[in-house]
Amino acid sequence: MKYLLALTVIFAVAFSSCSGSDTDNGPGLKKKSYVYSLTDSTGGVLADGMMNITSVTKSAVTGMRNTYDVKGTYTIGNVTTDTMYTAFSTMSGGEMTGLYNDSLKTLWINTNPSIADANVFINANVTSSTLKGDWYYSTFRGKDKQGGFMTANAVAKKKN
Repeated sequence: MKYLLALTVIFAVAFSSCSGSDTDNGPGLKKKSYVYSLTDSTGGVLADGMMNITSVTKSAVTGMRNTYDVKGTYTIGNVTTDTMYTAFSTMSGGEMTGLYNDSLKTLWINTNPSIADANVFINANVTSSTLKGDWYYSTFRGKDKQGGFMTANAVAKKKN
């Protein structure tokens, strides 16, 4: 009986010590504020502003492992006056939504989820303090020729 009790204790300790290896520390994308800029292919700034990620929650979509729904808001500070770029006509600030894949460390953002046509979409790679990728303008006819690069840097938290 003593041997059975000893074996039970040994197995219980061995299995419980391994149980923490798969704990979820949450996604790599955190709720933060970012200063962003959207540029053309030469690096000229076309639009900039502030992006606030306010919610990162596990996605309810089945079959998508390590995927999170992202919500937030953004503002537009400066926009190009070049009339060749019509992409920003519907990008007036406000709500944004998206998906984040924690395995790939990639973020996809729709800057105007309330309409189906004429949206600016952002695809970015995520690090602890930056978002870097590209943007494109999409209409009902498909992806428009407009697009370029996107960079965003996290805003440091203010110390009290």
